[in-house]
Amino acid sequence: MKKNNFFRGAAIGFLLSGIVLLLGTAFVDKYYYVDKKLLAIDSVINNYFVGDINQSKMQEGIYKGFVAGIGDVYTTYYTPEEYASFKEKSSGVYAGIGIQMTVDVADNTILVTEVFEGSPAEQVGILPKDKIIKAGGKTLTGDDFEIVPKIVKGAPNTQISVTIYRPSEDKIYDFDITRQNVTYPSVSYKMLESDLGYIKINQFEEVTYTQFKKALTEVENKEAKGIVLDLRNNPGGLLHITEQIADELLPKGLIVSTKDKNGTVDEAYADDKYTDMPLVVIVNENSASASEVLSGALKDHNRAKLVGETTFGKGVVQSIVPLSDGSALKLTTAKYFTPSGVCIQGIGIDPDYQVSLPVEVITKGRLEDQEDTQLQKAIEVVKKEMK
Repeated sequence: MKKNNFFRGAAIGFLLSGIVLLLGTAFVDKYYYVDKKLLAIDSVINNYFVGDINQSKMQEGIYKGFVAGIGDVYTTYYTPEEYASFKEKSSGVYAGIGIQMTVDVADNTILVTEVFEGSPAEQVGILPKDKIIKAGGKTLTGDDFEIVPKIVKGAPNTQISVTIYRPSEDKIYDFDITRQNVTYPSVSYKMLESDLGYIKINQFEEVTYTQFKKALTEVENKEAKGIVLDLRNNPGGLLHITEQIADELLPKGLIVSTKDKNGTVDEAYADDKYTDMPLVVIVNENSASASEVLSGALKDHNRAKLVGETTFGKGVVQSIVPLSDGSALKLTTAKYFTPSGVCIQGIGIDPDYQVSLPVEVITKGRLEDQEDTQLQKAIEVVKKEMK
């Protein structure tokens, strides 16, 4: 894969430095009265507010509100803690026990939906469909779902006690689990009927390209004659990882182009080495950003048919600008365009075959393959492509 304008990153760095140097007196004049107003508000709060005041949180709130004033939902200020969490998530590696969870609305409990291969949770014997009823000494219900990740995550080699209820046995088990670094499986794969490989990408993280290559190699080694690529509910992620995956699936040509506020265009190209077996992509209204880059490139090059629903419609790119105190800005810095030159912001990508899941199937949660009408249509389409 080739990318032109590879000095863009350095150029942005110099540009940011230039902005800092040019602020000077104009910056002071612009915000002088804002600062006076803040001092007045601070004085009123300190003199009259009944309760404890956290000056640090108030200061962070100023930055958040200032950036939010732009009015762009994708532009935000990260506190040092939030930025550290963002970096951990983007890396695809975190310290914890290695499970995915959801709320079982039937009884308002916390249900284990997935246990990562080789994780501490798997090693002690936790299974999918177990229910976490206690962790770290705290009794848990579905109402506590938001805080559970903070409880079970922690530094490597530290221990946590977890109690689960196993409905299949009607038994309660207590586990002492040693947290370890766990790699999030952003890619899963399996073989379907008729020599079809199925690959699902949940998000584009630093580990995703390596996991995708492994999945692609596995289905090829099992002599798959076609591939169903599932990008449903994929919110996006890292653009450079998406470009690497697109390069594995596309013939030589443009993958995506971006244009910043100065009109500078950056383009990514696929080389002439790629997997050429028939391919169908499943998308839905929650397929966004980087997943739209991939599906849009595959569609524009007539490399794959799309099955499902119109995608989310996020055609803008965000950049992360770290600040010296460990905080960061995430801001929209460019629009992206599919190979045909379309910016899908607010529009999305229409599938070649519009297929919706029945309401009764959606509310069920995890689906069997035969119940998944979008998957079944994708299998039908890729079979035709194979012929």
